Amino acid sequence: MSTKYNESPFYYKRRPTREVMVGGVGIGGKNPIRIQSMITSNTRDTDASIQQIADLEKAGSEIVRLTVPSQADADNLPNIRKRMKELGLTVPLVADIHFTPQVALKCVEWVEKVRINPGNFADKKKFEIIEYTDKDYNEELERIEEVFTPLVLRSKELGVAMRIGTNHGSLSDRIMNRFGDTPLGMVESALEFIRIAERNSYKDIVVSMKASNPQVMIQAYRMLVSRFYDLGMDYPLHLGVTEAGDGKDGRIKSAIGIGSLLEDGLGDTIRVSLTEDAVFEIPVAKELVRKYNESFRKEMESSQKADTATSQTNPTQSRETIYTEFRDPFQYSRFYSKELNLGETKLGDTAPVRIEICFPFFGSESAEEVLNLIQRETKSGRIPEMLHFAISSELDLISLGTMVRRGSFPLPVSVELSQELTYQYDSLAEDLYRVQKWVINPNLFFQESEESWDDLLDFVTRYAKDKRCIEWSIDAKDIHLTEKIVKESKKRKIENLLFSVKNGDLLTVRKLAYHLRESDYPIALITQSKEKEQLLYESSIKVGGSLLDGIGDLIRLSYGDGEPEESLTLSFDILQATRLRLTKTEYISCPSCGRTMFDLQSTTAMIKKRTGHLKGVKIAVMGCIVNGPGEMADADFGYVGAGIGKVHLYKGKEIVKKGVSEEEAADQLIDLIRENGMWNDPE
Repeated sequence: MSTKYNESPFYYKRRPTREVMVGGVGIGGKNPIRIQSMITSNTRDTDASIQQIADLEKAGSEIVRLTVPSQADADNLPNIRKRMKELGLTVPLVADIHFTPQVALKCVEWVEKVRINPGNFADKKKFEIIEYTDKDYNEELERIEEVFTPLVLRSKELGVAMRIGTNHGSLSDRIMNRFGDTPLGMVESALEFIRIAERNSYKDIVVSMKASNPQVMIQAYRMLVSRFYDLGMDYPLHLGVTEAGDGKDGRIKSAIGIGSLLEDGLGDTIRVSLTEDAVFEIPVAKELVRKYNESFRKEMESSQKADTATSQTNPTQSRETIYTEFRDPFQYSRFYSKELNLGETKLGDTAPVRIEICFPFFGSESAEEVLNLIQRETKSGRIPEMLHFAISSELDLISLGTMVRRGSFPLPVSVELSQELTYQYDSLAEDLYRVQKWVINPNLFFQESEESWDDLLDFVTRYAKDKRCIEWSIDAKDIHLTEKIVKESKKRKIENLLFSVKNGDLLTVRKLAYHLRESDYPIALITQSKEKEQLLYESSIKVGGSLLDGIGDLIRLSYGDGEPEESLTLSFDILQATRLRLTKTEYISCPSCGRTMFDLQSTTAMIKKRTGHLKGVKIAVMGCIVNGPGEMADADFGYVGAGIGKVHLYKGKEIVKKGVSEEEAADQLIDLIRENGMWNDPE
């Protein structure tokens, strides 16, 4: 398998695919990235289903999925279609199928697309350890082909599209025992079914690789596309983080997984899976695709106007001669950086990713606020590890210098000067001698003269020692200056350096890491946004995506004149979502559907209320068994719907309590956590 998984890891270019029509909605090809969602009502309930379909269509869902777990559900599809026609609802429908090939054959008559899960379409997951010989394996594939081919042929005959949707949590025992519970296993599971479809000349296929862990999901999609390039396949991709959860955590996890892949140029339709009413998924999805659809629209318009001009040059090719892949995109490995000591705080090397909190103002009130914030957050363990001040006046600078010298702050202090003060750095250094880090934008000095640049380097040489550091904050458009800075720094033997990108995105951070790949300097991940919600999405993609690429030693987030505490919490939440630092309970909860055996939203909220103080414990709340046991494979404990009013409790993949009544299940879950030594009483 080659390392090529997209058109370019460093420049945005959407991967070209075939177009797959879902009714009148095109996926892939020259279409925008489509938004879709799924109703949560019982498919046998016509009124409830119609209401949710109407609500989703109105909210902007371009495709709507519903679950069809039984023949009775399939038998109600004609009634739903009839009511949709009467009400003028035109959104295409997708039937979600698990375990029931015969039901799929019924559904295909009434929907524009059918989703099958290759892990359970013709397999029953038993978590059995079986040694498959090649003969055994091939016999299994022959059995699957016999079961799957009738659906392929009927879909082809009717012009119905299909999603081959692999889930990390429901890989078949056959796949698990040959490839393991891995992204590679997910890819091979889908390819088995794609090959069967292609043997029947059917290619109206969309493919997905969903997981609740964004790292697994990203690796699986990249690996899939790499195989597509090798095999000459051009199928569109459906992106989603399954069981993302609710609230801010669900949005962060979805933005990291989906947004990082969109930055890669991958993805033709997305579904954000939140443990909330489905209509709340649509605004999140719209925000995630907005930037990329706008870019794609401009690209389409430009290509139509200037086909001849673009054929004369290939900018991507010329850029690729400069930037080449320098990491393994299919598995996590932290980008190595040397250790820096800022005061008593270690940064880089084996130290955890540090969090620096930004205060865009200064004065005695601000100093008090810093100390109050640290005091408030000490109990939670979510305190900043460095303090960053953006100074706008000389008076503020002197005031801060006085505070630092008096030891008012218990944490390392970083300072970034406004442009007006930038050239006074040398004369002001005495006031800030104890500041552990200065942030300098080298672009300003490059624009002046070589003399000003030499003067700055002389200052940096003197300053960057004795546990003090310079952070070079480089404008995204001038990222190439990194190599000049590194060259000059090595010549002067300056070691205590840190690098960051101003106004850049995930792809720019990769370019920075590329330039630093042989110099070992740590990297700070910086996001400054205008509004709080904007910061959540932008930092989740840029910072979260970089961290999953193994890049980043320090996080610094800020928005407008917003509260530093909000940025602090978001920083820790992103680290939680990437599984790099667990500082609170981790929940894996599905978005609900017609298969769910209990009210998922209220149940999840109840379990969170009772267990939310268990730092680092991972708890899965699953409405049914479709993805439950597998998707929560890395959860410590699971609460899974097993029937009306009945719950199975899991420790890892193992059922330890079967058929517990819903009234007693939460208490017994707590007992199970206590029995395994992971419970502590809330303070």
